[in-house]
Amino acid sequence: MLTLLPPTMTLATLLSWLLHSSLLLGAGWLMYYLVLRHERCFHYNRCFLLLAPWLALVLPPVLEALSPLLLSVLPAWGRPAGSSLLGGSLLLPSVQVVASGSAGGSALPDALALLPMLYAGVVLLLLARLAGQLLQLWLTARRWPRQVRAGYTVLYTTGQRPVSSFGRWIFWDETAPLAPAEAELIFAHEVAHVQQGHSWERLLLEVVRALLWACPFVHLFPRALALTHELLADFQAIEQAPSSAHATAESYTTLLARMALRQLHPDLPLRHSFTQSFTLTRIRMLTSQSPVRRWKQWLALPLGAVLLLTMACEKAAEPNAPAATTHDELVAPPPPPPPAEEAPAPPPPPPPAYFYVEQMPEYAGGQEQLVADLSKLAKYPAAAKAEKLSGRVFVGFVVAADGTIQGIHLKKGIEFSVKYPGNSGKQMSTKISTPGAQALNEAALNAIRSLPGKWTPGRQDGQAVAVMYTAPISFSLK
Repeated sequence: MLTLLPPTMTLATLLSWLLHSSLLLGAGWLMYYLVLRHERCFHYNRCFLLLAPWLALVLPPVLEALSPLLLSVLPAWGRPAGSSLLGGSLLLPSVQVVASGSAGGSALPDALALLPMLYAGVVLLLLARLAGQLLQLWLTARRWPRQVRAGYTVLYTTGQRPVSSFGRWIFWDETAPLAPAEAELIFAHEVAHVQQGHSWERLLLEVVRALLWACPFVHLFPRALALTHELLADFQAIEQAPSSAHATAESYTTLLARMALRQLHPDLPLRHSFTQSFTLTRIRMLTSQSPVRRWKQWLALPLGAVLLLTMACEKAAEPNAPAATTHDELVAPPPPPPPAEEAPAPPPPPPPAYFYVEQMPEYAGGQEQLVADLSKLAKYPAAAKAEKLSGRVFVGFVVAADGTIQGIHLKKGIEFSVKYPGNSGKQMSTKISTPGAQALNEAALNAIRSLPGKWTPGRQDGQAVAVMYTAPISFSLK
């Protein structure tokens, strides 16, 4: 699953991914804790607790990959397909320009750039720990006598471990003081764990827990899933117990309480234990007579839809987000000079253009060729390397009705907000652009101006029309 963490992942990408995953996990946990936790819809809760962390893991990068499509679809929900826009534009795939930085930069930002590697290192350590627990379980179990039965294997622990199960193994303490009927009930409980594949679900959840270890909510899901597994096994044990066991909810809870009061044994990781698992909660659920409120299960649909729409809209608004990061951003530049009396005239606005049309413009060779051409044309300026400067530049342009590129302009460049004391003593702020930042902005503009490929113009109602685009070009230093 480490393929979800690409080698070129930057610190900003990692933090954005973790933030969105934490948002989804937090909403999912609140849904479970406030709405589903006391409901006896155990199969639904089991699927919810298992799938929610995996969806939180994969949805942010999937939405990132689909952001160009979302940008072309989401605005169409709120306006006619041919409505004219001056401020909006379709976001093209991001172009990455990577260069080696010069020596002598700040040590702290360089260390921050290594955080994605450190994060991946912790993931590997947690996965190795999980593999070590499986190895310990196997080494401990292989020395006990066993009996192979249909669908599972019974391992006799001779009192060294309590009754429990993992995978297709049932660890059975033949020295436990149990009546035959009680032994049949407990054995049916462990067989239910095996038949329903609970151990493999716990392993899957432990894997995603390792991948999202920095998200605090992910550590709450394994315990909740383990409780749900115990409740599922409890109810199956009561329903499928042999007639000689005379199983009722009351007799089963009495047995559960008595077994929980026994002396604790040394524990093995990852097992489902009958004697040490959420005893009071299991008793309450087994004796509850309240009906299952099915309407609560449907609340996950509107909650998920709202979260996905919010994240999709955030991706659509990405060009308006802060665009720059720098290795020297902890060193405040000197206060800016007083503004000149006459500011330079702003550049002329781009010509009127559509945001989205029925037939979008096409670059010769498609978007893959467009990204390849921009990657070749965007050169990392020496001034930006000297300042150890990196960031993302958004360039807007219009594909005119004749297929030419017009109205090339800087939509969001690299700049810095600087605070300084004003004449009245009140703190003020202004935005400045260093020579390196200006060079990066100009390099992105020149890459768009120098595109060699031709465009097939877009069409609306059969007529060739102008369409506005935004090209994000990211500059990063190794």
